[in-house]
Amino acid sequence: MPKNYEMTLIVDTQLAEGSVDEIVARYETLVGEHGTIFNVDRWGARKLAYDIRKRQQGDYTFVQFHAEPAVIGEIDRACRLDDTILRHLIITVPGGFEAKKTSAADLDDESDEDDLDSDDTEEDSE
Repeated sequence: MPKNYEMTLIVDTQLAEGSVDEIVARYETLVGEHGTIFNVDRWGARKLAYDIRKRQQGDYTFVQFHAEPAVIGEIDRACRLDDTILRHLIITVPGGFEAKKTSAADLDDESDEDDLDSDDTEEDSE
């Protein structure tokens, strides 16, 4: 029975130009061959909290996908053998994925609701 997973990849940023995009695309293809990709979230280059293999920066990518549990071992093995991947993590996501709000109107409505909630709490504290 297929499950929902989230994979985090931290790719070495000290590679040639465009190599990071190729590596991420390769793992997207690998996951796509064995499952269904729900979302890919690229954070780009970030400073690491501590050095990993004497590197101070890594390129972060999050992939949400739906696949059979037997496939996870193959994806994990590919990540461990790839020297360009500084760290990776694959976790199961119970209950599925939430759809992201993409329209600006939805985001404005949400911030207005937060403002109303904070006004209520200020009145209560007086």
